[in-house]
Amino acid sequence: MTSIQTKTSRTVVAVALLLLAAGPASAQVITTNGSFESGLAGWTVVNQLGSDGTFGLQTGTLSPASGTTVPAPPAGLSAAMSDAQGPGSHVLYQDVVVPSGPIASATLSFSVFVGNRATGFFIPSPNSLDFSTPALNQQARVDLMLTAADPFSVAPGDILFNAYQTAITDALVSGYSNVSLDVTGLLSAQLGNTLRLRFAEVDNVFTFQFGVDNVSLSIVPVPEPSSLVLAGLAGAVGIARRYRRRVV
Repeated sequence: MTSIQTKTSRTVVAVALLLLAAGPASAQVITTNGSFESGLAGWTVVNQLGSDGTFGLQTGTLSPASGTTVPAPPAGLSAAMSDAQGPGSHVLYQDVVVPSGPIASATLSFSVFVGNRATGFFIPSPNSLDFSTPALNQQARVDLMLTAADPFSVAPGDILFNAYQTAITDALVSGYSNVSLDVTGLLSAQLGNTLRLRFAEVDNVFTFQFGVDNVSLSIVPVPEPSSLVLAGLAGAVGIARRYRRRVV
């Protein structure tokens, strides 16, 4: 092997080692205050006109409005929770900007508590988050949706991804449960766009608590070569070109 071949081989090996050392890109959380340890900062609360109650801050083991016994926040000291003494429809949302660069993976995760004090879950047909209709409506859901949509919309054209939905067969009261979902495809199709992460609850039958905590929408970007790796690649190309010229 000639000295030039040896130098080329060593450079290629060095570049490969640099790529291995760079490792995978780290996850970036694009939501804020998902632990609610800063109260409801970064979140928007909307209540349907005429509703009783709202989303508030839950601490300890009593619900914010009715004082119903609920499980303690699963992490830290605080969670967000809807609660009321009467019927209503309540939304908690945050608008998030999807990075413009390519995404290797994306994950939506959250913890939810459902405290349905009625005799069952009720979903009207057609579905809605309107508590004021005659139809029984007692449900909770989590969606990624368009920011231009009405906060209470469940129209298919407004909902990009339904992440959680209570079903009529669910336990009426459950402890905080963890949900983790792969949303890589969705976010890859929305690069640079702003999406709305919505937690919604409606009840016109009886009291309903909907607790939310540990909210995270995280992405892992496609890793880009560092300047050092690029320099190594340029060096390898330069040596290879010089070798070819000498051979010719």
